[in-house]
Order: sequence, then structure tokens, then C-alpha cells
Amino acid sequence: MSVIIVFPNGTDWFKANWVFRQLAHDVFNRYSRDAELCKTLEVAEALGALNLKEIDDGLRRRVIAALSAVAMDTINGTIAGWRPHDAKEHGLYCEAVLRLASSLGPVRRFNLAHPKLLIP
Repeated sequence: MSVIIVFPNGTDWFKANWVFRQLAHDVFNRYSRDAELCKTLEVAEALGALNLKEIDDGLRRRVIAALSAVAMDTINGTIAGWRPHDAKEHGLYCEAVLRLASSLGPVRRFNLAHPKLLIP
């Protein structure tokens, strides 16, 4: 199974459901006090789709901010993410969340072999 996130500009991010599940889990851990945000991601996980074009502006902004923050903190190593002790699996996960973060807005470029090193 896969999950798709449809952005307001019509582009999308389509990945295996395990990627979205891990990302959503990390968002739940960080933003557990935002019940509406967590419920939105929970429903998206169950349906296999998160259509950001169809949710109200305030919630959409919070979802985008949360996904972006968690993605970047995963890449930076602040959040463990998927299988942090397996370099290959973790690298695949980091590549997927980096693509998501870049779809959500401008991001710094990272060397995924050494995530804390910026690419010039």
C-alpha cells in the first residue's frame, strides 16, 4: 500500500505507507496536544491519502508546518525516524522525507550520508 499527499498547488508526494506511518507517528509524538492535527493524519493514514487542498487554511498550515518540522528534524538527526540503526533503511526514509520537505517549501540541502553536513 501507498499514501499520497496532494498539495494545494496540485503536486503530490506518493510513498509507501510505512514512510507515512513513521512520519505520522513522529508528528503524533511531537504535536500530541493538537488533536485536530493528529486526527487529520490518523484519517489520512487509514485512507491512504491526505488532500491538503480540501482542508481549511488554518489546519493546512499546521499540517504543513508539522510535517516539515518533523521531516527536517529527522534529517538533522534530532528525531530517530525509521530504523535509525540500519543505515540503508534509514537512508531510504530520509530521502523520502527530504523529498516531502522540499515539496512543502524551501529546505536546506543535506548530504544524506552525513545528514548534519550541508551541501554547498
